[in-house]
Amino acid sequence: MVGFFWGFIKPLIYLLIFMVMFSQSFPSMDHYILFVTSGLILWFFFSNVTSQSVGSVAGSAGLLKSLNIPAYFFPLSEMISELFNLLLTIIVFLVLMNWFGIVYSYKLLFAIPALLLFAIFAYGLNLLLSSINVFFRDVGILWGTIQPALFYLTPIAYPETMIPEKYKLVIKSNPIYYFIKLGRTIFHENVVPPMHAWNVCIFIAFTMLIIGLVVFNRLKNQFISAI
Repeated sequence: MVGFFWGFIKPLIYLLIFMVMFSQSFPSMDHYILFVTSGLILWFFFSNVTSQSVGSVAGSAGLLKSLNIPAYFFPLSEMISELFNLLLTIIVFLVLMNWFGIVYSYKLLFAIPALLLFAIFAYGLNLLLSSINVFFRDVGILWGTIQPALFYLTPIAYPETMIPEKYKLVIKSNPIYYFIKLGRTIFHENVVPPMHAWNVCIFIAFTMLIIGLVVFNRLKNQFISAI
């Protein structure tokens, strides 16, 4: 219950800040609050699950040494927990979004595969970070430092159209951008994302998952000795 409350209150606090500071800055944008909310929910899911998973293997040294538990389960358990909290948070925000202008339609069902792809991407990254963190404990600190930069490099509080052309390549090199855009197309624009958007997210998600699995498999036999 505390985890769900925290998962709900964090995006709500940021939403209130953006409402006060930026809601008048983009008068031409329809439903700015809905625009921000749809991005914040997805961002905090990603932020929470990666922050908690980075130390999941190293923090489970006692279980790894005493029980024959596959190490994959530790980052996976964090993923499932946060995914459950995300679904509860979305249900609450869907009610609030009715005031902000969301259109309830069958198109919202496309959020399910969009969230699944984002979860696959996050799990692949979790495997990568958690396995490296066993040997270099500063990885968690480094990831916590990188996250704020990724947040502002992702068009969450501001529209993509305000980015100067010369900097758009920087924004588009951020893989999180594509998942936020996919979810926002569904929640904010009430449109089924085009096939190209799905293909890009599928490619990024499974590429990250493969990288995470390869690194994790190569390092997992050394976890117990390193811990």
